[in-house]
Amino acid sequence: KMFRLSIILSLLCVFPVNGDYYSAISELERLLDVEAFIVEKFDEYLERAQQEQENLKRFLDQIDEQQNDRGDLEEYFGNPINAFITIKRLVHDWKFNVFDPVFDSSNFETYKNNLSDSLEKINFKGPTQEDLHGATRALLRLQNMYQLNTDHLASGVLHPGEKNALGTSLSASDCFELGKNLCEIKEYSYGSEWLLEARKRLHGKPLGFISPNVSDVEILEHLSSAFNGLGNLKLAYKLNNEILDKKPDHEEALKNKILYEGQLARERSFAPRKQVELPQIAEKEQKESYKLYTQVCRGELHQSPREQRNLRCWLYHQGVPYYRLSPFKIEQLNVDPYVAYVHEVLWDSEIDTIMEHGKGNMERSKVGQSENSTTSEVRISRNTWLWYDANPWLSKIKQRLEDVTGLSTESAEPLQLVNYGIGGQYEPHFDFVEDDGQSVFSWKGNRLLTALFYLNDVALGGATAFPFLRLAVPPVKGSLLIWYNLHSSTHKDFRTKHAGCPVLQGSKWICNEWFHVGAQEFRRPCGLSSDEGKFLHLKDI
Repeated sequence: KMFRLSIILSLLCVFPVNGDYYSAISELERLLDVEAFIVEKFDEYLERAQQEQENLKRFLDQIDEQQNDRGDLEEYFGNPINAFITIKRLVHDWKFNVFDPVFDSSNFETYKNNLSDSLEKINFKGPTQEDLHGATRALLRLQNMYQLNTDHLASGVLHPGEKNALGTSLSASDCFELGKNLCEIKEYSYGSEWLLEARKRLHGKPLGFISPNVSDVEILEHLSSAFNGLGNLKLAYKLNNEILDKKPDHEEALKNKILYEGQLARERSFAPRKQVELPQIAEKEQKESYKLYTQVCRGELHQSPREQRNLRCWLYHQGVPYYRLSPFKIEQLNVDPYVAYVHEVLWDSEIDTIMEHGKGNMERSKVGQSENSTTSEVRISRNTWLWYDANPWLSKIKQRLEDVTGLSTESAEPLQLVNYGIGGQYEPHFDFVEDDGQSVFSWKGNRLLTALFYLNDVALGGATAFPFLRLAVPPVKGSLLIWYNLHSSTHKDFRTKHAGCPVLQGSKWICNEWFHVGAQEFRRPCGLSSDEGKFLHLKDI
């Protein structure tokens, strides 16, 4: 047993855990190793706590089963429900099923300290309440973006009529936690749906699930408040009375009963009732570009056959002898501005090397430039940078980028490796810098062209969307997506606003390069006429 424990400890020391798990799939994989360690430690405890063995063993067996069924971790955490359940299990279920009842009712302080010391030695920082809230917001984002039915999503079904595509269902406890967290951020509509689903599953007792610390009264407390938040006072009052039927001395329900009766009395007397402040539609959701973005991601909006009729595919060698034998495969996606797919650009071995060098160094992605950058729900991912000078093995990829684009990498940025987490996305944005790069990139100028490698296929979602072009580009492993961010005169092209659609199922890994204006004088000479101000109306819509 000690030998097995030492192996687990050594593995965990190689992969230190640093929290902020919901923002990237790569971070979630580490949680299962730590969880396996906790299971191992509690096997020792069970030998000395026979009186609680039955309940604890049932919970641990459930964890063991999920550990054994996880298979490929990339695929396992590509399932957003698995990702949410894993975070919730370590934030909530372990605490209420094991730690609280064991440590509060049993005198095993020494064992408790030993466990804490062991976790400190491996520098383990477990998922926090913020991780759970982040996972909740991610599922809300997926549900809202792809218009997923609550009942279907809770059962692991992504589309009506199909079976459990995700292979996982949510328990009453999971649904309750989702509903409660959504109500806390005033998402009462979706929150009430999840709370109703929790109540249905609690009464239905779905097989194979334990619902720790979740009672009908708890669900009713939040459900009554949610419907009050939605302005449905009569239903809130009815649900509050159900609480009192089950628990007549419930202090909060007794107070709410008086409050609700007073409000209902004023309604009956036609007295003006205080308007309920419903959640306002976010400013971003009112923007035309955001509406187009959601439609493009859902597949509701796309280019017409007339717009696509001039698109073509061709083989391209750029005059390089090697590529005459093995030319680039170009698929044109948009004529003006130029957007194109270059297929089969990276080898699997190169993809593996890129990901190996990036994993372990990923940090939460930020928005904004330099010292003004900050984390935001606008961008849910983790990233790291791969510098050409520090990684000589990138030289062939660097040369390939120059060959396929015809541009120089002299003013290019280092490669950025990005992994998108639960419901990972990047909302509509421009790649060029608003100040034209004068203060940020000096002689380099602004970002002329974006070259984006797809390092894996994505089961559902994760497309790169161009709202104004009505174009959604699905990830294809080993391919390269390129587009110009500037007009030929090097002025900003506002039609190039783009976004990363939320990942619905699977994991999304990309690696992108930005080519700048500097050093391109002979590679892509500037146009003779100014394009300044063209499509300026698209800037802020």
